[in-house]
Amino acid sequence: MRILFLNQYFPPDPAPTGVLFRELADRLQEAGHTVDFVAARQDYRQGQKKGGRMLREAKALGRMLLDGLRRPKADVVISGSSPPCLLLVATLVAFWHRAKSVHWIMDLYPEIAVALGEIREGLLAKGIGKAMGWAYRRAAAVVVLDEDMAACVRKYGVEPEIIGVWVFAPVIAQTQCATAEPMFPWTWIYSGNLGRAHEWETLLAAQALLEKRSAGIRLLFQGGGPSRPTAEARAAELGLRHCEWKGYVDEAALPDALRAGKVLVVTQLPAAQGLLWPSKLGLILSLPRPILWIGPTNGAIGRKLSVLPQAGVFAPGDAEAVADWLIALKTRLEPAPKPAVDPAMHREAMLVAWGRLLQRLR
Repeated sequence: MRILFLNQYFPPDPAPTGVLFRELADRLQEAGHTVDFVAARQDYRQGQKKGGRMLREAKALGRMLLDGLRRPKADVVISGSSPPCLLLVATLVAFWHRAKSVHWIMDLYPEIAVALGEIREGLLAKGIGKAMGWAYRRAAAVVVLDEDMAACVRKYGVEPEIIGVWVFAPVIAQTQCATAEPMFPWTWIYSGNLGRAHEWETLLAAQALLEKRSAGIRLLFQGGGPSRPTAEARAAELGLRHCEWKGYVDEAALPDALRAGKVLVVTQLPAAQGLLWPSKLGLILSLPRPILWIGPTNGAIGRKLSVLPQAGVFAPGDAEAVADWLIALKTRLEPAPKPAVDPAMHREAMLVAWGRLLQRLR
């Protein structure tokens, strides 16, 4: 089969979704398929800093539509969910090529935009929702990341496939040879993008309690994202003395940078439950470090983590319980736990699931 991928970013750009698409494409090429790509020709990290997002993404959709129509005839069109409403473009491209459409949802639009206050819940959101529902039902397959997301998509009258994301192949190799030991002072780390869907106020409130109790614990943020300036300003308001801010870590150095922390943090606003899946969680699950989840405790992610002995699961706002958990963890001085998952085995299982899905579409 000839498979055409549509996504806002592809390597060498470092955007995580682009890397996932590239690794899937490599596997399909190994199986004898022909692959092609359409991207927006934009820079992921620069895009996180720029204003005028709606105009930027509208231009990207127009560019990708024209590029998709000009590509050689495809049998299958696999689209991501960035930029928003890319599925509508992919549906038109698939129709033009008389191809089957497969949509891989990373972020659910317009729901996530409404939940985060980027657009109002009105005529525009309803119109986009109806258009997306039409495109979902025209797709040969819709792929989601967990059961929460599947429940959201079922409202459109489709039964999605659940295939999780995986740790990138080069990062798996780096993870297996990572040797860094926890840094001093005792540090908990939030790493990666601090986006609009990520909860950070509980982290700062917990750190304020830790400093008030002279716990000897430091909070480190490494990365960037649209919410970082607001979070930094709030940390200054709280007068935090042991909260440090660093930039993004290169992929090659990321496993060692994370192992330098005693606890690794993943967060999500409750409003975003089922609408996206924090990509950093896959890597963190594969490292021998305790995991702190601050987000919906009754969702798919919270339930998965709650059964792990090395994980702490807390609702946003429960800063005192988070501080107590961190102090107890530091006091116990237990050896580093084993990773919750084997990243190589998980990656292989997910790629095999994709292969089976596409085999059914022949």
